[in-house]
Amino acid sequence: MKLIFGPMATLSHQGMRRTLSKFGGVDEYYTEMIHTSSLVAGGQYEPYYILNETENEKIVWQLTGNKLDDFAEAAKIVCQKGGIGIDINMGCSAPDIVRSGAGIAWMKKPLSETAKILESVRGVLNENKINNCKRLSVKFRLGAEDWTEKKFYNFIDMLVSEGVSQFVLHPRTQKEKLCRPIRLHYCEELAKYILEKYGTYAKDANAFQIILNGNIKDVESAMAAQKKCPSCHGIMIARGAVQKPWVFSQIKNKMNSEYYFEQTDIISKKEIDLLNVAKVFIEDLKECQPKDFWKSRAHRFFVYYCNNFMFASQVRCNILNCVNLEDMILQLENYFEKMPEERFLK
Repeated sequence: MKLIFGPMATLSHQGMRRTLSKFGGVDEYYTEMIHTSSLVAGGQYEPYYILNETENEKIVWQLTGNKLDDFAEAAKIVCQKGGIGIDINMGCSAPDIVRSGAGIAWMKKPLSETAKILESVRGVLNENKINNCKRLSVKFRLGAEDWTEKKFYNFIDMLVSEGVSQFVLHPRTQKEKLCRPIRLHYCEELAKYILEKYGTYAKDANAFQIILNGNIKDVESAMAAQKKCPSCHGIMIARGAVQKPWVFSQIKNKMNSEYYFEQTDIISKKEIDLLNVAKVFIEDLKECQPKDFWKSRAHRFFVYYCNNFMFASQVRCNILNCVNLEDMILQLENYFEKMPEERFLK
C-alpha cells in the first residue's frame, strides 16, 4: 500500500516536501492547489507553486479552476516540469473555492461539463513526450448534501470514461466537517465497484488505483484503515504528516517490517529531535518560498506541529503571536527549556 502526502493550501509546498523527504517513506507528493488561471496569466507567485527540486519523480500536480481553456494551458506548463501526472481537485469544499465554480462544484455540475475538463487535461497528458508525466487523477468527496449512491457511481463511471486512473476519495459530503466520523467503508466499496465493473487491477502505469483519504494521522489509524479497506491501494495523509513529518516512515516500518529512518542531525535510531525538526522546516521554508510567504506558512505549520506537545495550546498561541521566524524558534526553545523531556521523541 503506497503512502501519499496530501494537498494542503499553504503547506504542500516544496519546503514541506523537502522536510518530509528527510525522513523518507513518501511514495507520492500532491502539490497544493495550483490555480489554473493564475498560472496561465503568469502570476507573481505562481513559479513557487510549481517548484519541483525535491523528489520530482514523486510529484503530482494538483490543478483547480473553472475555465476549460486554462486547464489545458496549465496542464501543458506543469507537464514540462515532470512528475507522475496531474490531479484535478473536485473535492475542496472551501466556500470561496465552491463559489468560484471549482473544487467540489465540479461534482455538482452536469457530468458532460465536468467531463470536458478531464478530456482537455487527458489530451495534454497523452501528447506529453518529454517525460513520464502521464497519469490523470481526481481527488473528490461523496458529493453535495443531496448525494445518492446512484449519483456517486455515475460520477465514477464518467471519471473512468475520461481516462482517470487514480481515485482519491475523502468519504464525506460537502458540508461534513472533520469532526464528523468519516465513512471509510465507501473507499472499500469504491475499490470493489471498479474491480467488478472494469476488471482486475493491472500492475502497470495505467492501473486503477483507489486511495483513501481522511482522519489518518498515525500508525494506529493507518493500520485500522488498511484493515477496513483491504482493496484500496494507498493512504493519503495531510494534517497528520505536518504534525509528524516522520509518520510515513513509521507506517512503512509497521507495514513492511523495514527500518526507513536515516540517521541525520534531526533523527537517530533512538529518537527524533523535535526542536531541530522545526528548525529544519524553517530553513527549508526560507529556501523554497518567497519571503512574503514565510510568516503565514510557518504559522500554518505550527498550528499542527504544536500538537506534539503537552501544552500545545500555550506554545501554539505564543508562536502565532510572533512576527518573524527567529522569534518562533525562540519560543520553541524556551518551551523545551521548561519541558526538556518533550524535546526528544523515542
